[in-house]
Amino acid sequence: MAGLRILFTTSVRNLQSRSVTCATRIKRSYIQNSSAAPCRSIARPSQAAALRSGVSRSLLKRSPPPTLAVKQTRRSIITANVVTEGDIVQVHYDGTLEDGTPFDSSRERDDPLQFTVGSGQLLPGFNDAVLGMEVGKTRKVTLQADQAYGEVNPELIIDVPIAQAPDGLKEGVVVKLGNGSTAKVIKVTDEAVTIDANHPLAGKPLNFDLEVLSCVSGASLETATFGMGCFWGPELRYQRVPGVVTTETGYTNGGAESVTYEEVCSGRTGFAEVVQMRYDPSEVTFSDLLEVFWQGHDPTTLNQQGGDRGTQYRSGIFTHSDAQLEEAQLSMELKQLEFGGNITTEIAPVENYCPAESYHQQYLAKGGRNGNVQSPAKSCSDPIRCYG
Repeated sequence: MAGLRILFTTSVRNLQSRSVTCATRIKRSYIQNSSAAPCRSIARPSQAAALRSGVSRSLLKRSPPPTLAVKQTRRSIITANVVTEGDIVQVHYDGTLEDGTPFDSSRERDDPLQFTVGSGQLLPGFNDAVLGMEVGKTRKVTLQADQAYGEVNPELIIDVPIAQAPDGLKEGVVVKLGNGSTAKVIKVTDEAVTIDANHPLAGKPLNFDLEVLSCVSGASLETATFGMGCFWGPELRYQRVPGVVTTETGYTNGGAESVTYEEVCSGRTGFAEVVQMRYDPSEVTFSDLLEVFWQGHDPTTLNQQGGDRGTQYRSGIFTHSDAQLEEAQLSMELKQLEFGGNITTEIAPVENYCPAESYHQQYLAKGGRNGNVQSPAKSCSDPIRCYG
């Protein structure tokens, strides 16, 4: 399990009620050999979320937009000494099992974990352990299974008919399912291949040695949310914008308080795929972010971007204040002249927002579908490949 990386995750949902459904979906998934290491994720893919089916996606091909010119102003980000809810922190950690065996270390990679405290994307116990810590201080904690990756769910150990599996599978091989999640082969017979889709650390207590490196007060940042079709490309586009501190893919403005990717893909929930970001208004303005929005997709195609069609792919500006709403409406009025009066963008206050599953987060920056990492570096102008 060496090298198993802890990243982001969806909030924990009731897996027991979904376990049978998940098992059925795994059986229907096409299994592929995977040379990648097991799940580099502090990502607790609520296993149910990690097993949801995906759909083919594409993003409208447009000429790369010019590099965003950002005013060089004095930063007004407020740093904090003690971590509180809503702050954005960078944390180094070493993770070990009960017997002392290491399973992950951000220090070895020199790659600290950055996240928003209380966002619901981390292991519950990890998030709680960081709350109240001081910058520069360390803390050692032990997370029981229910505060980490959960107990082993027997419904996620599945027999797949041998005819549906590729040749040459052996015990211990990690396979990729057709929905993008992974599972481990634990048994092979003439009739079936048995795979285990539980997280590799499910059922295990985990020890963490934590150190808070920095803390930015959430009160000094603002939030913006945009729908531009499939959220993979737009997230990378905004990751590259100076002044954008964090990005997250998610779903918004549907008819329920929470939703799954599979449900959104049905086109019947009313939710739109979006990228939500926290940004420093002294370095990049909402007006700047709107310009990236207009440049980064085609706002004239109703419920469609390229080959992706459905209400979930609609163009949208989902606002967080009256000021944002007014500015977005004015911006669209001006852009109507540029786009011949054909803009179909929805402008509305954000409602029922929920984060997307862990495997959708920073998808292209982590390699995308084909394992080709695309740079999220600030001001990077490399073309964005929607599949990776």
